[in-house]
Amino acid sequence: MLAKKLEPDGMKMAVNGNGRKVKGTFLIPLAKIINSRKDIDWAGPGKLTGDDLGKIKEKILASNWYDLIFFNRVSSAVYQLVAGGKPEGARQFGEGIMWDTLAEIYHSSLVKESASEALSRFASLYNGIFFNTGEVEFQASGTEARFRIFDPGGIPAPEFFIEMMKSLLKKIAWMNRAEQVTVHCEEGLPDSAKRICSADFHLRWEKR
Repeated sequence: MLAKKLEPDGMKMAVNGNGRKVKGTFLIPLAKIINSRKDIDWAGPGKLTGDDLGKIKEKILASNWYDLIFFNRVSSAVYQLVAGGKPEGARQFGEGIMWDTLAEIYHSSLVKESASEALSRFASLYNGIFFNTGEVEFQASGTEARFRIFDPGGIPAPEFFIEMMKSLLKKIAWMNRAEQVTVHCEEGLPDSAKRICSADFHLRWEKR
């Protein structure tokens, strides 16, 4: 049985409208892709507004808070137009540019001597540093861990976000002395039109 390591206490959960925010840290990798792919019509098929594109062109700041609905639109646009709406594209994004961005900014928290410690630190960053909505319950024991996201307002862009998180959690573990890492999410591949309020990730690995 997994031993509880972290459970947020008294987390203020913003649920409605523009009260739901995401830190620029999670938007920077998406903005880099959009700015580099000038061949794509982001305002047409991508459905990004002029205001969206203005923020992206002006520069997303890691320390700033942005509306979650903005993050949803940007995530969906990149997922559909760059990844082709395929889960492997979201996974490549998570273990690639998303990890690189987070590791550069939060290196001291995410690069540790153990996978469970690094994952625990990532869980604490998620709660209030990356998002002001939802919460994470993290449990770990030996070479197993459970990382559960709960948000009554709905997990952002679930068809992209859940697959991205699977690969990001796997990369965090692998970069912290773990190998043969597996990540299973009970929610599977959700429909973008359906609200998903929780995602339960189960990790297993061997020590390297």
